Amino acid sequence: MDENNLEIRKSSVSGKGVFTKRPIKKGERICFMKGKICTINQMSALVDCDLEEGSDPLGIDDELYMDLDELHRSINHCCNPNSFLRGKNELIALRDIEKGEEIFYDYSTTMNDNKEKIEKLGGELWTMECKCNSENCRGIVSQFKDLPKNLQNYYLKNKFVPNFILKAFYKN
Repeated sequence: MDENNLEIRKSSVSGKGVFTKRPIKKGERICFMKGKICTINQMSALVDCDLEEGSDPLGIDDELYMDLDELHRSINHCCNPNSFLRGKNELIALRDIEKGEEIFYDYSTTMNDNKEKIEKLGGELWTMECKCNSENCRGIVSQFKDLPKNLQNYYLKNKFVPNFILKAFYKN
């Protein structure tokens, strides 16, 4: 799918969101998330200087983050997502998505932060109160390890998570 088929608009969930201008089929690539790759130290410094929000970076590997550009940073979280991240930064439709529908993924599926290192840098693990209002809303967005075990297993079994989460949690 071409990113020209995505647009930022006002979201009913949180500020701005990303919406599709055409239908997307289940399994179709929506986009590659884009931004500058940063280490945990670089991201921590940007957040400490108020140059970035704690919610801005996308975890792409152990202690590696992507400082997302405007379009990709505007994709919101939902506990009942219609897309997921595969590989490092490929956003895939989890189900058919209708034209005009907002794109969501579960932020917790990209979070396996090193608590000790973050605390050593003077920070704390990022969490967010969830306002997705989905039927299965968990109320908080947190680390992958904090998800209910049945949800972890679902995401892992179906490989609906980035490679670094699979590597850390998937047991054959």
